[in-house]
Amino acid sequence: MLKKIVKSMIAVGFACTLVVPVLAEDQFYGGLGFVFLDYSEEGVDEDLSLTAIYGRIGSQFNENFSGEIRAGFGVGDDSVDILGIDVDLELDTFFGAYLRGGIPVSETFSPYAVVGFTRGELTASASGFGSESESETDVSFGLGADITANDDVVLNLEYMNYLDKDGVEIDGFAFSVVTTF
Repeated sequence: MLKKIVKSMIAVGFACTLVVPVLAEDQFYGGLGFVFLDYSEEGVDEDLSLTAIYGRIGSQFNENFSGEIRAGFGVGDDSVDILGIDVDLELDTFFGAYLRGGIPVSETFSPYAVVGFTRGELTASASGFGSESESETDVSFGLGADITANDDVVLNLEYMNYLDKDGVEIDGFAFSVVTTF
């Protein structure tokens, strides 16, 4: 049942990004970014650092609210020693749908809160033991700020908790460059 709810939320978010730009000019945006993730798991002494590249598309519903979809893939993995065995962890892909609410405090600075759902796939591998992939979906939330560079370019900095489930937490900081269409 939860999967159906998540799929419905993603479909609604995607539909919003397609419908709203037709209703108002300059409310459609897209961009590219980097995310620097920390992976922690109960029973593992060290946190792991993962890096990903992602794209995003969205719609500004009004001055305070927007909806967007993000998709990305890992470009940097990390390893940890577990009982004398080196285990590599890699972020394969992630996908999410989010709603953002904020208040522009000036013409160039707009802080916001973000909430939505993220689905990610990770692969763990150990020499001599093979590899195993696992996908998980969870509610995600965070805080960020848009800094307007000029009429067409916005710089974005954000902290997000992507997953906190079953003893695993994935969170991190992202930087992206966004433009309006």
